[in-house]
Amino acid sequence: MDKVGHFGSFFALAWLTYGAFKPKWYWLTSALAAYALLIEVIQGFLPYRSASLADFIADLAGVAAFYIALMSYHKLKSQLARQG
Repeated sequence: MDKVGHFGSFFALAWLTYGAFKPKWYWLTSALAAYALLIEVIQGFLPYRSASLADFIADLAGVAAFYIALMSYHKLKSQLARQG
């Protein structure tokens, strides 16, 4: 369940950041990857937390899923515009 939380959080974070700033995909992906990595590095130094590569991968999967959904949305929107 923890990985679903990471996935969903980073999907939402990518969606909100894209909606607010419309950055290029590589800037948003780089920034969120750096943020996810920083979170895991900091957790590695805390005695009551632990760093996890699986959490980092779930974070990146959430960002990737956002872009897949965004591309699908734009493709569907384009197809509907051509029909109507």
